[in-house]
Amino acid sequence: MNNKEDLPFFLTQNEGLGQVKPEDDLLHPVQNKLVADDSLTETQYFGFSVPEENIHAIGYIWYHPNLHVVSGGILAFQGIKAYQTHAELCDLRIFMHDRALKNDLHEYRLANGYGIKVVEPLKRYHMTYADAARKNSVNIHFEALQAPVMFADGKHFEQVLRAKGELVLRGKRYDVDCFNIRDRSWGKPRPEDSMPIPPLSWNTGVFNKDFAFNCNIIEQVQGNPEIKGAFELPIDKTINGGWILRDGKVGYVVSGSKRVVRDPKSLLPQRMDFSITDNLGRTIEISGTILAACPFPSWPNIWFPVCLARWECEGMVAYGDCQEGVFTDYANFMLGSTEK
Repeated sequence: MNNKEDLPFFLTQNEGLGQVKPEDDLLHPVQNKLVADDSLTETQYFGFSVPEENIHAIGYIWYHPNLHVVSGGILAFQGIKAYQTHAELCDLRIFMHDRALKNDLHEYRLANGYGIKVVEPLKRYHMTYADAARKNSVNIHFEALQAPVMFADGKHFEQVLRAKGELVLRGKRYDVDCFNIRDRSWGKPRPEDSMPIPPLSWNTGVFNKDFAFNCNIIEQVQGNPEIKGAFELPIDKTINGGWILRDGKVGYVVSGSKRVVRDPKSLLPQRMDFSITDNLGRTIEISGTILAACPFPSWPNIWFPVCLARWECEGMVAYGDCQEGVFTDYANFMLGSTEK
């Protein structure tokens, strides 16, 4: 993983924007054949929320083409959860055969019942799921509000969506009408090594169809001085992807700062303040409060809480993801040992 081209998007420095094609909504066998590593990855993420009820949900597949294994499913939760199994809806499988993707990503349904249909590439999608035994169900339609934002390497994009439909959690029905930013990745290894770095976070928010942001910022010493020395990174190595959509123009993030307030026992983020500047010279300052959170079991060497954040910027309010990655070295550094 010394080659910059091998780094996953969340560890890649900004270098511009690329072009997206309708076929990027589907699998990428040609690009994938260039990567022999077992950890070669394709992902697809869709999310939605009911902010007034502190409800958040993540639908996800993580595909390892070289292993013919698909992982994923759906997680939906209300408020702060210490364990993923405390989520009102937790149906995630780690080992499923890729025969589930025999129709590519046009339309699939995993062994746990989670399904996505690409109604119109890059524009419209349909998510469904049902578990009658637990009285859980999902029926959500997604519609793109803007063209996807492709990263410079051409192997990862993100897109502003409107989500509308119905969620039933443990028998209680909720109307869903929200914004969300989805993403897709492919054509790169994603090894599960434990990394000696401070937490990283993928933050998204949509204020309206013409104002949205995404930023992936690793914890910085000036905002969180407790990491000084042990986990301090140069400031220019802490900004890994991001963009600002405003007034019809997309600029990629070139600099930023972040401060996080965490629960001292759980390390869950409680509040986050950051400033980001794009290549068009625009700067936005955002403050966020976490409304809901739940660990997402992506891989055992990383603790990955997915959170719903309430963002404030220039008198406006948005809701969106705060997805964090905390590795074992940082957790041990911050929490110490329980041994006497």
